[in-house]
Amino acid sequence: MFHLLLLFVPGIIAYNVPFLNSAKVSHSGRCSTVFSVVGPTSSAETTPEENNGIQREKRAYFLRQFPYYSNNLLVTPDPPNDFMRKWITYEHNRYRRMVPASDMNMLYWSDELAASAQQHANTCDFRHSRGRVNVGENIWAAPYSNYSDAISIWFNEVHNPRCGCNHAYKHCCGHYVQVVWAKTNLVGCGFARCRDVQGLFGRGHRNVFVCHYNPQGNTVFVTGSGQLYAVPAFTWASGNKGRCSDCPASAPACFQGLCYMPNEQEQYSSTTNNVTDIVA
Repeated sequence: MFHLLLLFVPGIIAYNVPFLNSAKVSHSGRCSTVFSVVGPTSSAETTPEENNGIQREKRAYFLRQFPYYSNNLLVTPDPPNDFMRKWITYEHNRYRRMVPASDMNMLYWSDELAASAQQHANTCDFRHSRGRVNVGENIWAAPYSNYSDAISIWFNEVHNPRCGCNHAYKHCCGHYVQVVWAKTNLVGCGFARCRDVQGLFGRGHRNVFVCHYNPQGNTVFVTGSGQLYAVPAFTWASGNKGRCSDCPASAPACFQGLCYMPNEQEQYSSTTNNVTDIVA
């Protein structure tokens, strides 16, 4: 019970950004805790029929509605434009591709997740939103408005020597774990300009970037003996189990180390090429 209390205590420690004028990333939020006496199971697997373009958006409908309070901190919402949506998706997949996994899904943009992420960004609150069900959340805040370093900051938590991240949920690397959570296949993000940011008052942070993910990562099981078991973010590719060797039925094909549904790869490929050309 003591461990569970520790697990759910909110924090705002930024382990790799110690200076007040630099970007901050929030605590990775409440992990997905499953009480089990037999070990980890998954309800995130889908059939190919459920993984078509129409059903894909329905995977992100697990948001309990609750009233967002209004405040005077919001200056203006600034949702990612078409280029930034492609770039955010591309960057997530670029980092996911760096992980030698046998079951890493390709990420796709979700307008619905983007809407919920934008809704929370508009609150100018560094604390995590409530009411999310099977939706992960990463938050970035900074004095500057260029959020292009957000995803790299989240990913690089794995390199923090003080953390000792083992590619499974820990307080100090939950953002990284969510970015590389193999079963996640949807992402949507929002950005807002603020007068100040709740949770970081007086530190000069006036910009908030939020990403929502489905399915949610950072799953922790409580075993029959009461021990916590943090589910690994992905399955390592090694020996006879190469990259994409454990792709789910919903994404049976492989593109540069990422599992995808064949009839969607062409659209993704053209998107990443366009983004690469522009960024380069």
